[in-house]
Amino acid sequence: METLIYHKKLTKREAYARAKEMLELVGFSRIEEILSDYPHRLSGGMRQRVMIAMAMSCDPKLLIADEPTTALDVTVQAQILDLMRGLSETFNSSIILITHDLGVVAELADRVVVMYAGQVVEEAEIVPLFDKPLHPYTTGLMESVPKLDVEQDRLASIAGNVPTPDNFPKGCRFVTRCPMRLSVAWRNSHN
Repeated sequence: METLIYHKKLTKREAYARAKEMLELVGFSRIEEILSDYPHRLSGGMRQRVMIAMAMSCDPKLLIADEPTTALDVTVQAQILDLMRGLSETFNSSIILITHDLGVVAELADRVVVMYAGQVVEEAEIVPLFDKPLHPYTTGLMESVPKLDVEQDRLASIAGNVPTPDNFPKGCRFVTRCPMRLSVAWRNSHN
């Protein structure tokens, strides 16, 4: 209600009605109870749905969701992703999804921008990115995802460490960890 009063300049009565409407849209049935409850008494999935309702209540054209499914079990995660997709269509809005979870990316994204150390390293539609990643960092990310059809003792990982902001190499910031780097290019970029 506070969001609606502040941003939409609604009265308390109007904000209450809109809050009820939004909570119903995100799948709550006991709306009066939810509106009067404390956040700590709600489950993680319930809190996430309330946050989505708050974010969508002002009819944004763009929703920025930073790790929207972190710490949620797989079932609740799927419900949240379905909810976000449905609300995006209902409100005719776009979503920028910030996440490290490639499963979430595959489920919700149309277009992907892969970043490493704050630098864009690859941008592609979802299918080409997953079918044939072009940047070695993207390839490393794909290889680190567990596969159900392959028995693995250990997950693949990317060797090395992320450079600190005060020590970024020139050019591609992934060069210190890149399995495809050329030693000549690496020496020249570090001088």
